[in-house]
Amino acid sequence: MRKNQNLLDQFFLQDEEAIRDLVESASLKKNDIVLEIGAGKGTITRKLAKKAGRVIAVEIDEMFRNDLKTLPTNVEVIFGNALKVLEKNLKFNKIVASLPSSIVEPLTMRMINYKFREASVLVPLKFAFKLVKDQFFTAFFAVKIVKKISRTAFSPMPRTNWALITIVRKPNPLKTGEKDRFLKQYLYYHQKAKRENALAEGLIKFYRFQGKQLTKRQAKALVANQNPL
Repeated sequence: MRKNQNLLDQFFLQDEEAIRDLVESASLKKNDIVLEIGAGKGTITRKLAKKAGRVIAVEIDEMFRNDLKTLPTNVEVIFGNALKVLEKNLKFNKIVASLPSSIVEPLTMRMINYKFREASVLVPLKFAFKLVKDQFFTAFFAVKIVKKISRTAFSPMPRTNWALITIVRKPNPLKTGEKDRFLKQYLYYHQKAKRENALAEGLIKFYRFQGKQLTKRQAKALVANQNPL
């Protein structure tokens, strides 16, 4: 298969075992609404449609329009750049995708702002290792590397090996009483603010949710003396 430059470096997953592992890792049920990014010819899409109640398949390349016309009736196909399509506030609770390499990093970091529960995606192996150590991303999600996917599983073949990872949203740290994780989330949303000020404001909000009072002066003192993160 030729490499179409309009695909933004999409590598098509062709290994049957890897496809099965990707779909099964999502633990799909009939009440799930799945977002698939990079539908291609619809090989993975058809397997998702058998297990999920509904599938929203996003594909950037119009060359696959005829292939995707024959998908099951519970599949909605949207042609366009996934990063732009997701600005439309689509409703889904799971993501399953063999991601185009060019959007792996921007898409995963934007996941923080998407309303979904779980994701099973293929990403470059080096990026997978990076993601499980990212302090901001792991403040929101539990990330697990399920298995390495050989580059030979794709066509055209990428330069490096990939990984199947699962991403599961963690519960609200305010409700679970996880101060450190809440402060990391607060810092993520206030990256333009001075770190000390953001931490103090976060502490005040955290203590207030726990039914305790903390003045601004007390919060700043805690930040200065205890270095909460």
